[in-house]
Amino acid sequence: MESTTIKELFGRRNIRFVIPEYQRAYAWEERHFSQFVDDLMECDENYYLGHFLFEQSSDTLYVIDGQQRLTTCIIFFSSLVNVVRKRHDEWDNDENANDIKNLLEDITDYYLKDIRRNKQKFMTVPYDNNFFVDAVIEYKETISKEDLTSKSRVAMYEARKYFETELKKVSVQQMLSWVNTLENAAITTFIVKDKLQAAQIFAYQNDRGKKLTNLEVLKAYFMLQIFRLENNEDDIAYIEQAFEEIYHNIVLVSVDEDNVLNYFWRAVGPKGYYSEKVVGEVKDWLKSIPREDQTKKIKSFVNGLSKAFCLVKQIEQDNSFYTSNLKCMNNMAFSYPLLIKAKLSNVSNEVFLRLIKLLENLTFRSLVRGGRADIASRLQSILENVTDTESFNKQIDSVKWKLNNDWWWGYWSDIEMLNHVESGWFYGNRVDNYLLWRYEQYLCNSNYPTPKVSYEDVISNESIEHIAPQTQANSLENGYGVYENMENPEEGIVSGEWMNSIGNLMLIAGRQNSSLGNRPFADKLQVYGRDNLLNQQKEIIEFVTDKKHPVWDKSSIERRFNKIVNAVKDIWNLNNI
Repeated sequence: MESTTIKELFGRRNIRFVIPEYQRAYAWEERHFSQFVDDLMECDENYYLGHFLFEQSSDTLYVIDGQQRLTTCIIFFSSLVNVVRKRHDEWDNDENANDIKNLLEDITDYYLKDIRRNKQKFMTVPYDNNFFVDAVIEYKETISKEDLTSKSRVAMYEARKYFETELKKVSVQQMLSWVNTLENAAITTFIVKDKLQAAQIFAYQNDRGKKLTNLEVLKAYFMLQIFRLENNEDDIAYIEQAFEEIYHNIVLVSVDEDNVLNYFWRAVGPKGYYSEKVVGEVKDWLKSIPREDQTKKIKSFVNGLSKAFCLVKQIEQDNSFYTSNLKCMNNMAFSYPLLIKAKLSNVSNEVFLRLIKLLENLTFRSLVRGGRADIASRLQSILENVTDTESFNKQIDSVKWKLNNDWWWGYWSDIEMLNHVESGWFYGNRVDNYLLWRYEQYLCNSNYPTPKVSYEDVISNESIEHIAPQTQANSLENGYGVYENMENPEEGIVSGEWMNSIGNLMLIAGRQNSSLGNRPFADKLQVYGRDNLLNQQKEIIEFVTDKKHPVWDKSSIERRFNKIVNAVKDIWNLNNI
């Protein structure tokens, strides 16, 4: 182990720093950037940047541990050079101007591009490196949305913007003092000649409390086990290739990497949905396998895990009708283990679509029903009995039957689903927006197959409107029915518990909802009619008895209520699966 500085490390003229393709891409966030700058401000001396692990091959140092910190240093240096150059008015006529120019050239030469050899000094993972060159090494001014195709690229660009902003707040002299602090920051390095030693050190650091994701822990564990078992270069290359694909997909998905690992292990592991401690369970699983078969099982595991990440990416990018609707309920932890199991079982496209439909239906029923009923145990019974297209088909048919005929599944039957939709307590359920969204889709005809707004627009810019306002001092004068009927309570909007019923709820733009407030019903109708985005707004007039003197009363609400309930029966009809 060697104690050195960032400047001394990068001062090795013939050395290039490379992040291997099987390592993770850049992932730091604003809290990390902020801490980085705070450390520079507070630590004029004795700044310790941490430990770095490299594997050396010829004139290349492959970064095994520490890539996030090193990448951040390069982005910081690049941003500083750019900001200082743009503020040349502050130092061009200074007596130290030449020293500043030379320093900027040295920073560029040391950390960005070896001027003599015209070579990039630090390279990130291959699939991000062209962007890294444009945005960091060459500091291309304009970065378009089309360039930001992954989370890692967004993270690098956000780091650049953050450092630009912070650097502009201080004087040039302050920036140069930060350069001095960072270049002379103390670091420790360990340079190894082979992957075995790198894997051992990485695993040792984890055992001593180094904070890693579960995915990183298992990666290091698998590499070390293969070295101990056979030390076969082809097997190591196989693992590296699998993790190259995994890390490439990690930056393209929104799901946390450890969650994907959890979904995969639930799909293939012995505990299924009841799995809780993935790392320990995987290690126990591997130890239970005969030593001569362990390498084969490790390769099978990482291959399947790579396919799981690929599937998550495909699902997130899939904008087809049923997949989009399934994602809208934001409860994919419910679905991913079965979807991964189906993909690993190579089911047909037809059966995979049936599974998507079933999961959308079950997810809706589960969220509408709420309560403590344990649906995981029911899903576990599916997971344990599927291996191929035929068995998936049989399980889908079985669940369809059980929902209305087996008491163990009865919590999510048609009767229970409709009871909760019809209940006045439905308002405020986490899927009330989603139900109205599906109703909007239901209203679209063949000439207008999809709504003109997306569900993302619905949940970000739209809200649920009470057509009859929740508070109305002069309901009859303003075109609303009786709120409280003392003689026949069921005939009143409030006394009959119709206020929060699905018949009185409607999707509407948030800005319209706040502006409409308690306005008279006739005024609301005009606004509804002008909105050409949602059919459910335009159809409100159809439920009014007297179109010339429109009143929104209990009867209007009930008629709309019945129509939406019938739509629910049709939309979530199990025979559609």
